[in-house]
Amino acid sequence: MANQLIIENEPVFIIHQRPYSETSQILNLFSKNYGRVDVIAKGSKRPKSKFRSFMQPFMPLNASWSGRSQLKTLRNIETFQQHQSLIEADHFLSALYMNELILNFLSNADPYPNLFDIYHEALKQFNFSEEHEPLLRIFEIRLLEEIGYAINFQTEALNPKEIESHQYYRYEPEQGFHLLSKDSQIKKYSGKQIKSIQKMDFSERDTLLAAKKLTRETIQFHLDGKELMTKKMYRSIKRDI
Repeated sequence: MANQLIIENEPVFIIHQRPYSETSQILNLFSKNYGRVDVIAKGSKRPKSKFRSFMQPFMPLNASWSGRSQLKTLRNIETFQQHQSLIEADHFLSALYMNELILNFLSNADPYPNLFDIYHEALKQFNFSEEHEPLLRIFEIRLLEEIGYAINFQTEALNPKEIESHQYYRYEPEQGFHLLSKDSQIKKYSGKQIKSIQKMDFSERDTLLAAKKLTRETIQFHLDGKELMTKKMYRSIKRDI
């Protein structure tokens, strides 16, 4: 068919899925070279469907699809490597949180190959690390960079002066870090914390907590008041990400 786009064996993860009819589903895929892609998996709900065993999140897959409209048709899907067990219960909501960020912030058909690799690595590490928060902070910061909302860790807001380790700063998502006096009562970040976050050095607990507060402020600002479902789920079980 003229102008028919055909993609073969593209590395993907299933980010979200929803029913399309009695027998089919629409899958939101995160692909390495084509970004977010929506496909219809025809007949995937049938017991003998070739797609059925792969309709799971957090599993690295190879997918083939075709189509000229925004909604593509899934042609084939299979695992592209031997995969360890799916995300364990302790990390399931953290992985789901990353999926929700992808759905809310990444545009369809814009490639994010570096973020895809970071996402894949985080999923692998979740099952080998008791501490999931550093992985989430890295993913959040890199996602913000990829979509043009990078946090400026180097200089003050509206000022080319470099962030200094011994100083304290307040943060505004739309501007950046503003220098504070040390006796200021405003909630603040130390320059040392800011520099450590830039290096992704979360070895000190206070830096990890500061990074969590920083990414939360930034993400909430760009969500424009929308609340993520995973945040509601975490509150219901009295945990936080």
